[in-house]
Amino acid sequence: MNIERNFLSRALIALSVLGLSSIGHAAAAETYPRRTVSIVVPFPAGGPADGTARVLQPAMREVLGQTVIVENFSGAGGSIGVGKVLAAPPDGHTLLLTTLAEPILPPRTLPSVTYRPEDLKLVTQLSHTQLALVARPDAPFKNLKELLAHTTGKGSASVNYATPGSGTLYHLVSEHFRQLTGAALTHVPYRGIAPEINDLLGSQVDVAFLPLAGNLTGFINQGKLRLLGTSGTGPVLHLDRAPSLRTEAALKDFDYTVWTGVFVHKDTPDAVVDKVRAAVDAAMKKEAFQSFIRESGGIPLRHAQSAGEAGGIYAREVRRLEQVFDVVRLKGS
Repeated sequence: MNIERNFLSRALIALSVLGLSSIGHAAAAETYPRRTVSIVVPFPAGGPADGTARVLQPAMREVLGQTVIVENFSGAGGSIGVGKVLAAPPDGHTLLLTTLAEPILPPRTLPSVTYRPEDLKLVTQLSHTQLALVARPDAPFKNLKELLAHTTGKGSASVNYATPGSGTLYHLVSEHFRQLTGAALTHVPYRGIAPEINDLLGSQVDVAFLPLAGNLTGFINQGKLRLLGTSGTGPVLHLDRAPSLRTEAALKDFDYTVWTGVFVHKDTPDAVVDKVRAAVDAAMKKEAFQSFIRESGGIPLRHAQSAGEAGGIYAREVRRLEQVFDVVRLKGS
């Protein structure tokens, strides 16, 4: 009898705790947001992710009824910005807008990074785009075949490739390209895409993999940057021509896209995440967002994904990138 009584007591306590937790989460959702909502972008101002955040900002402010700000925390492969979000209370007032790689790769490449991909929850993807391999305008090669001739075989020369930081997706993609083709490439890390593009335009660095977003298509069409190839196989909006890197035999399976999404701390209450998703969904449906993504060469999603869809996509991408990493074995710096 005492055993049954003790069991029932423990069960009632457990149910009470669960009930209080549910009540607490419901109350948090009812009062959310209580203060300014920050969208953290782990890159410098002026890049594609920063531009996306600033397009979403006004519509999210309108839906949430609170001030929404964009904050840039760049460096360490995006891990500084991710760390800012994870260090904040998990209450939905600090959001992360980034590409798929920043939550996944720095923990594998930088010893100082202690978070794990599962510490974040994907609210929804926003858009996706192909990658472009571009060269400085005065490079001694005009296409992929000439680049490979310049950097492989007898008498080859090394060229510098830029990335927005060690341990980023662009570092992984570039090293995978180097491994598949045997090209002599030397890594030059930057603190973001914007300064990287500036040095490409100024011929301070030779080549880079970049997302077809922001001003990149304009720079290519104007001849300010030279397009060597894209990671896809189809046409690209606003590009006069889009040769595919995958026509090269060694690169036939070189299939990369970049997607951008909104994340929160994994412990954020589901009811709060639902409110964040609703605000992002409203912003995504605005013509300002749709036009911004399309005009910069990307493909916008029409609406926010469900919690189940976003969670499944994120889990698959974590597995996929970690499998590529196991082959390429990046080293951070």
